[in-house]
Amino acid sequence: MTESSVHATVAILTFHRPKQVRETVRLIHDQTAAAPPWCEVDVLVVDNDPAASGKEAIEALGLPAVRCVIEPVPGISAGRNRALDEVSASGGDLLLFIDDDGTPAPGWLERMLERWRETGAAAVAGWVDTRYRTRPSPWIRAGGFFERRRFADGAERPAAACGNLLLDLRQLGDLRFSTALGLSGGEDTLLTRTLVARGGRIVFARDAVVVDQVAPDRVTRRWVLARQLSHGNTAGLLDLHFGAGPLTRARVLAGGAGRVVVGLARAGWGAVTRDLRTDARGWRLAARGAGMALAGLGLSWNEYARTVRPLSRLVRAPRSLAPGSFHREEDTR
Repeated sequence: MTESSVHATVAILTFHRPKQVRETVRLIHDQTAAAPPWCEVDVLVVDNDPAASGKEAIEALGLPAVRCVIEPVPGISAGRNRALDEVSASGGDLLLFIDDDGTPAPGWLERMLERWRETGAAAVAGWVDTRYRTRPSPWIRAGGFFERRRFADGAERPAAACGNLLLDLRQLGDLRFSTALGLSGGEDTLLTRTLVARGGRIVFARDAVVVDQVAPDRVTRRWVLARQLSHGNTAGLLDLHFGAGPLTRARVLAGGAGRVVVGLARAGWGAVTRDLRTDARGWRLAARGAGMALAGLGLSWNEYARTVRPLSRLVRAPRSLAPGSFHREEDTR
């Protein structure tokens, strides 16, 4: 591959967000014109809606070097793997993931590409900043539920999320997102942790920024605590995957239960002393611990299941999280 022949694709997964994905695509398309001369960039939208609500919105833009495909299998892993397969089949070199409601800051694309070129890393992770569409309550702010740490520029990371991520497909090889986590989330953490375990490096691009626009329906106690439970559950399942055995299961279960006890104690103390930060962060720890404990008990919380019944999200955990393992993702709409 010569220096001038690098081909990169920006992939955006979407489901029932035609307005958001249309705006994100427009912003990214504007940045492709400023891509480095050694790299050719196009945009791929993977619509996880069989009714093609996102595809219609994208095609209405009429932008060159932008295409949309339909992935009928529900679940975020199916969508991410479809993006990988599409780009690999076309001979692409780099794949960048960004969320459909993410807003790339000026210079985002160029900085991600230049960081990859400078380091030769297997993956580049950019920073995701948080902005609110509606003012959150003091309790939400005190809990730091949407805060993301901004690491030193060039720092190596043990894992990364797909909200702002570049993957070198040559170094990724045949690694794919685990369909066992397609409805629960954490598929990006598993893939990137596995990539690092295989010798790949993930470097942080501090100034390659994507802004996460937090929707009003997410700025509630119920939503943020459910998200913490989901994160804790995923963390527990990943611990079980990388350290299989009864001792690991006992450690995950005990660790989760311990966090619940400590978190509830802190929340209680925060309520008594009217310390909003202690109260909110106590509940945050307790919810995360509850998710870990569920993992230790062999249960998975399917955050992305298409159902209006909360308890139906709790299912038996998959036997294997291996990226190549087969797991049928149920559409529970």
